[in-house]
Amino acid sequence: MDRLLFKRIIIALLSVLILSYLVYLFVSANFSRAVEVEEAVYSKVSDVIYSDAYLIRNEEYITNNSSGVLSFNVSNGNNVSAGQTIADIYRNETDAVYRQQIENVNNQIKSLRTLSESYYKDSISIDAISTQINNNIYSILSDVNSGKLSDAKGYNNNLLLSICARQMITGEAKDFRAKIKTLKNEKANLEANCSAKIGSVSSDKAGYFISGTDGYEKSFDITKLNKLTLKKLKNIKKSSPDSNVIGKVVTSPEWYIACRISADDSVNLAKLQNLGQIIYVMMPAVTNEKIPVYIYAINQRSKKEDGVLVLACDYMNNYIADARHENIEITAITYNGLKVSKRAIHEDYVYKKVTDKIGNTETKKKKVQGVYVLHGSELQFKQISISYSGSDYVLCNPSPEDGVLFNSTTLELYDQVVIKGDNLYDGKVIA
Repeated sequence: MDRLLFKRIIIALLSVLILSYLVYLFVSANFSRAVEVEEAVYSKVSDVIYSDAYLIRNEEYITNNSSGVLSFNVSNGNNVSAGQTIADIYRNETDAVYRQQIENVNNQIKSLRTLSESYYKDSISIDAISTQINNNIYSILSDVNSGKLSDAKGYNNNLLLSICARQMITGEAKDFRAKIKTLKNEKANLEANCSAKIGSVSSDKAGYFISGTDGYEKSFDITKLNKLTLKKLKNIKKSSPDSNVIGKVVTSPEWYIACRISADDSVNLAKLQNLGQIIYVMMPAVTNEKIPVYIYAINQRSKKEDGVLVLACDYMNNYIADARHENIEITAITYNGLKVSKRAIHEDYVYKKVTDKIGNTETKKKKVQGVYVLHGSELQFKQISISYSGSDYVLCNPSPEDGVLFNSTTLELYDQVVIKGDNLYDGKVIA
């Protein structure tokens, strides 16, 4: 054989091998991108309704016609009984300040006496005390940043006591007799310079106490909230209380939230109202707590118009007690299910065997919405029952009610759902 011909044959064979290898790489690369899967996992999403709301309470004014300086001895949101003293009256501001300082010193003395008891050393661990110290520091910083200085003062006292407790446990201090003696001397000096109170103010009614007014106390008729119209809500006006009003008492444990609601949102809320279901409200500017409420009324002129949503609640704290006109977030319905990308949803046939009364069996098929799931190297098409649809994903119910599925087979937890692929069909083998 001619050497040149032999050389050409070798070159041709090498070219074929190289070309075959390149084709193999191309096919492999494209195949790895042709089928992408995503694991089906449980997810949760909530429908949130945003609105501008009024907090409505059954409120009675507390009045004071005496002259002098008030020193309140009940905190916002605290329960008071009928006839209970709400505030003491002093001749001047100096006496009122001294009286508050005396009360603070009394509380410190009482706490230090408790800490000095021998049983305290065995009742709490050093780790628990350290946690208390850290929590109090965090609470002080949070309240100072939020402008809640009165709350920060309370945490400041707690911080001091936690530090003292740590000294007791670690042996840095055996007792606080010297500190208690100093506090007693401080108290005696304050009492020597403080005149006695010249009067007091009591509450005529029992309920939640709130120091201060905002002018909306008489703006709503609490007995007619189920007839509150959108027009009335938009035109609510406040008034100026008399000059002798120093606070108020919320006489009913149940209070209300009234806000505008869209016609679309009212449909789902009406279903929850019929079920008597608890939903949750958040007021970001007031508290980070989720407030449990139930739907008291949905007032609409027609089902196609916006209306007024009235929510009822019996939970109260000092932050909520001060709130009146707030932006709220209503968590109406929470959906749970297996999260699936909308790219994974296709239509294909599913099958089931049906046996009639005389024992004849036939296979029926139906075109349904579903996803392709990779089992080993084979694709299986599964029907899905969508419980929630988002912008680019859906939540599928893994246990829908009887009759929803054609053949009772649906998506399962941790299924490998195909989110990208060409020429997909049930039974396709992925080599």
